[in-house]
Amino acid sequence: MLNKIAAHKALLVFTLLFLPLTLWLGFWQLDRVEQKRQLIASLTALEQPLVIVAGQNVSDLLDLQRVTLQASFIKPFVWFKDNQVVNGQVGYDLVALVKVGADLLLVNRGWFASHGQRDPLPILPWLEGSMALTGRLVPIQANPYQLAADVYTGQYPQLVQAFDLPQLQNQLKQPLLPWVLKLDAPSPALLVPHWRASTMTPEKHLGYAWQWFGLALTLCLLYIYRVFFATSD
Repeated sequence: MLNKIAAHKALLVFTLLFLPLTLWLGFWQLDRVEQKRQLIASLTALEQPLVIVAGQNVSDLLDLQRVTLQASFIKPFVWFKDNQVVNGQVGYDLVALVKVGADLLLVNRGWFASHGQRDPLPILPWLEGSMALTGRLVPIQANPYQLAADVYTGQYPQLVQAFDLPQLQNQLKQPLLPWVLKLDAPSPALLVPHWRASTMTPEKHLGYAWQWFGLALTLCLLYIYRVFFATSD
């Protein structure tokens, strides 16, 4: 037996390298299954909009909570989040600013097509007056694929790739809540909503897990067959 194993050193090294990788990927996908199930449970539990009243402290609300609030957009603060693709078309997400109690809150009004316009940036009609806004409180997150930091200026609208909470607070000189309100209910402020908490279901992750485990089993069976049962050339 040892002679057969020694005669297939390259195959042994290949198997020892890739078998742990396929098993790790399989268990990683199983972990993602559980994460997605917990996410779906959280979204369901937080589906009913919580009505925010004037002066209410909202800093202790949960991530992904749906809320409804009455607010006016603050001039001239408008940001266009770059490289947003909807139905194969490139555009921007329009992000504005409202005041909630003593804090400021970013509001993602949704997507609109850019039609290649970047310099100057498009100007959209300003929405005047107070209106009801309903959506999810999605945590502000960095863009892991961002090549260079955004430069915040005093000119609006501004083109950004992501939002940097400390930089924005420094620019605005007021406390900024750690969420972006992603509008998802009909409103004069709503453009084209496209945000989803996840693009992949738990079932798809489970299918990927079984594929990786199947690949690991196939790798083992091929090694055993080639070393112990296949006739030598």
